[in-house]
Amino acid sequence: MAALIEQAELVRDFNRYYSGRIGLLTDRYLGQARPLSEARLLFEIGTGASVRDLRTRLDWDSGYLSRSLRSLEAQGLVRLRPSETDGRVRVVEPTEAGNAELAELDRRSSAAASELLAPLSAAQRDRLIAAQRQTRRLLRLAAVTVEVVDPDSADARHCLSEYAAELSTRFPEGYDSSALVTGAEVSGDGGAFVVAYEQGRPVGCGGMRTYAAGVGELCHLWVHSDARGLGLGRRLLGELEQQATVRGLHTVRLGTHRALAEAATLYRSAGYQEIPLYGDSPYNQLCFVRVVSGEDRSAVPGDRLPSLDGRRFRAVGEVDGGEVGTETRFDYRERDGEISATYAGGGIRTGYLVGTREGNTLDFRYVQLNRSGQTSSGHCVSTLSALPDGRLRLDETWSWESREGSGTSVVEEVG
Repeated sequence: MAALIEQAELVRDFNRYYSGRIGLLTDRYLGQARPLSEARLLFEIGTGASVRDLRTRLDWDSGYLSRSLRSLEAQGLVRLRPSETDGRVRVVEPTEAGNAELAELDRRSSAAASELLAPLSAAQRDRLIAAQRQTRRLLRLAAVTVEVVDPDSADARHCLSEYAAELSTRFPEGYDSSALVTGAEVSGDGGAFVVAYEQGRPVGCGGMRTYAAGVGELCHLWVHSDARGLGLGRRLLGELEQQATVRGLHTVRLGTHRALAEAATLYRSAGYQEIPLYGDSPYNQLCFVRVVSGEDRSAVPGDRLPSLDGRRFRAVGEVDGGEVGTETRFDYRERDGEISATYAGGGIRTGYLVGTREGNTLDFRYVQLNRSGQTSSGHCVSTLSALPDGRLRLDETWSWESREGSGTSVVEEVG
């Protein structure tokens, strides 16, 4: 508890510094004749939005939102009207003056951000952006809620429909949606279905059903593409395991497809052991099991391997579709669960990783500059293991933000 209080004070101190640094506390935000709240509302309205959506996105109470909208309306910046499809819903649209004000707000905001970054070197800017992305990722994860829901509810069926549609494109053989579980299988005493929500929107799901005496089966673990890289898959996995334990199940098993490399990486990093294939599902090409009864849900099982601080790694193969190769070297630093690394060599002029460690799983954001002068960024999840000679190895799964696709790589400690 003492550590949490100290951390909370550090967050408060940073909030005070940052809000003052970017001018949030003035009643003339960015030099315009309005406070931040009205500028933010105008930005969220954009080309048009419903009052209901604005209330959800901003998390404002109805009275405050109504007063703010009336203020913008009185200034001639927005107009309100009933929705053309639902008379109960009010829609807000910018006027011509509102569009001009929004364009000026956007220009001033970009200028302020550029002024903030200009004194920093390119490498320092890259580090700042990487840290900013990591901060946003963790804050998003903290805001996500996971709830047990009726598997036949609209949110549950929406998630399962999205899950099936994605697998249809990712599996070479396609996916038959008739393979989805029924509501009765994942509800009541024998099972559960959970949905993850971000700002009221369903962004992930998973099911647990009783497979045999004392054994549960996890199924349909899915995270929306917009919410990947947050650590939500691990959180859903832990919630489903907890649902198994409260029903008296001591073991859970699951199957996945070889095309879902990131899923297999998640299961291995969470302590699942690969087992022979079971059942008759043609989509279960890899199967895993884990004993869950009585375990601490906050910990990653298995022995934690040594710190990476001060260790150098080299790639032992090419990244499929990437620029990291056998000449690339990674130099790691680790402090209190936070890890960073610089890397260069091969097709990479310079790169920077920053992330966190939970047990033997590393979760990174990265930015890199290649030999052609192009910058790219993305997300990497790595599983740490020990080689027979005691050196460390990282099995990595990469996804790129700057282009479609993902890749895998292996790096080993330089002896």
